[in-house]
Order: sequence, then structure tokens, then C-alpha cells
Amino acid sequence: MKRQNKKSAPPAPVSRDSAIEPLDRRQFLGGLALSTAALAAAGLARRGDAAEVAAYSAANPGVSQPPPLEELAGKVAYVTGGSSGIGLATARLLRDAGMKVAIGYIVDEQIKEAMTFFDANDPDFMTIRHDVLDVDGWERTADAIDKRFGKTHLLVNNAGVGLNARATTASMNDWQWGMGVNFWGPVNGVRTFLPRFRAHNEGAHIATVSSISGMFAGSGNGVYTVSKYAVCGLMEELRVELHQTNIGTSVMFPGFTTSNIGRAETYRPDRYRDPEAAAPPPRPAGAAGPRAPQPPDAQMSAMECARCLIDGIRHNDLFILSHPEWKTGTKARFDAIMASFIDRPVPAARVPADPFRSPVYIREIAHRRKTAKRSIKSGA
Repeated sequence: MKRQNKKSAPPAPVSRDSAIEPLDRRQFLGGLALSTAALAAAGLARRGDAAEVAAYSAANPGVSQPPPLEELAGKVAYVTGGSSGIGLATARLLRDAGMKVAIGYIVDEQIKEAMTFFDANDPDFMTIRHDVLDVDGWERTADAIDKRFGKTHLLVNNAGVGLNARATTASMNDWQWGMGVNFWGPVNGVRTFLPRFRAHNEGAHIATVSSISGMFAGSGNGVYTVSKYAVCGLMEELRVELHQTNIGTSVMFPGFTTSNIGRAETYRPDRYRDPEAAAPPPRPAGAAGPRAPQPPDAQMSAMECARCLIDGIRHNDLFILSHPEWKTGTKARFDAIMASFIDRPVPAARVPADPFRSPVYIREIAHRRKTAKRSIKSGA
């Protein structure tokens, strides 16, 4: 026998003629149509949170965007900053998965080391010297990849710099370089490859590497943190705008990982240097960040981190959080935000018809709970 879901009584009518008429949140949400059974099946329902269930149900989020790149073999990928760290590990794994891979680099020494992991005569692998701040260089790079391999299907915005510059003392050169590489680099990548992805319409994906510093502050490296927050917003907005397409989007927030990001200052361009500037102030006690020295056993291997990234690409995960040791700190930030809403009566005219703006986050909750079981190899 089919069980009928009980519906709560509709909320009391609210007069829009009243300038400020209190609207009881529970009463409003309780009156929304909901199907707890359907939500539970989708993985949205959470015990003891009826208001959330009601609000999510009313949003009618629909289904998650299917993964455009579940199968990688035979497709083409471009990885910026692919000569070391997470970028190099990602390129190696993508090539092992059967993709044709191009990696961008700017440091000759690093690309020489990187080439020890690849066959220099491999027709399905190429390297490109590419400064992600060079807008015209992006188009030349994309053209070169198209000429060599054909249509590109995956862009991995991995290039990044970990400069030791606090928000309170950073120079304009610090801001321009840090925001330039870490934020404008991915923006340039999106502007270059998105039209190409739309044109070939074969399915594609854009993945960008942020940092756990893009989830919550406190690293002591303010410019880095701001740039990583910014790139997170970029990728979230792309997910909203591209949901009806076959172009997926992901943003990853790695914690401490074996990489060369701490050496970034050694290849800062002259135009962004401050030769007259004083040495950076000491780091705050206990501060963690891209240049904080960490013992090897406190860092995830770049290969393990890259496996998390590729797993997220294959599943079309919006958020990829590879380092669960930072879950507590992340939750504290979100809890602080939620605790900061001021509980006040809401004028009826201000009640939004769609409090979510977009159901992208609700879809992501359902998607992640449905696909929670993952098998990702640990270690190097």
C-alpha cells in the first residue's frame, strides 16, 4: 500500500499592505510543500532539521549535472603549472588514464625534472612555456594544443604562487602578482577555453586548484588567502551558469601537500619585485600557510592529492576537499557565519521567492551524499 505523506497546515496569510509584518520562519517553512521520503531518497533529509528539509524541498532542485568527463581516455587535457607538485602529479595520472596531456611551465629547471616522468617521444604529451598572466599567450597556448592534439576537453587551473605577504603589510606588487597568478590566471583560462568547449560541444570540464586557505583564514599569508577565496567564488558562479550545459566545474581545496609552492619567490617576475622593501615580518606563532615549514609526515603526497582531484573531475564534484584534517576549522567558519544572522522579524515584501538564488548547493548536497563512497589510493 502506498504511504501518503502528511502535509503540514499552510501558513497564516500575510498581508503585504503591512509595512513590517513579522513572519515566523518555522511557520513559513512548515507551510511549504515537502516530501520527506523523496528527500531522504535523494540524500537531502537530515534528522531533526525539518525546516531545512522543507526549504530544500520547495526549491525543487532537480538532478545534478551529469559528469561530462567520466571517461578520460582519448580526451585532451591542459594543466597549468604542470612541471611540479600537484600539477605534475595530475598530468602523470591523466596520461596514465589515456588522455593526451599538455603541461604549462615557466621554470626551466622544473620542467627538466618533470620530463623524467614522461617519454620525450610520446606523441600524446607536450610541454608549453606559458605565463598565465599573459592574456595573448593563453590564446597561443590553446591554439598550439589544438594543432597538436585536436579539441581540448579538460582545463586544470593549477598554476599558483604562495607568497609570504600579509594583508596588512603587502605591497601593491605583492597584490598584483598574487592575485594575478592565483585568480586572474584561472579567469584567463576560463575566458580562453570556455568558448572552445562550447564550440566542440563534446563535453568538457574546468577544474581549479584553490587551497584550504580559500576556505578559512588564518594562514598568515593574507594575499594568498584572498586570492584563493576569489577563485572559489569564480568556480561556484561557473557551476551556476553552466549547469544546463555539458561543461563541468570543480574547485579543490588542498591542505599541506608536497610541492614547490614555497619556492615561488625565486621566480617572481622583476616587474612585481620590491627591491627597496623590508623583509617580510615574522609569521604569527602557529600560523599555517603555503610557506610554513612542515615535516614530511604532515604533508599529503602530491600524487594522493592529484588522485582526489581526478576523482572529483570524474564525478563532477563542485567542491573537492582532499584533506579531512581541516574539516573542523572549515566548519567553525561556516558556523560563525550562520551564528551571525540577526534574528529579526522579516517584512513580508522582503521574503524572497527563491531564498537559494540557485539550487546548485542543494543539488551538490544530494550528489555528494549519493556518491559518498569513494575509493582513492593513499600515499605516493
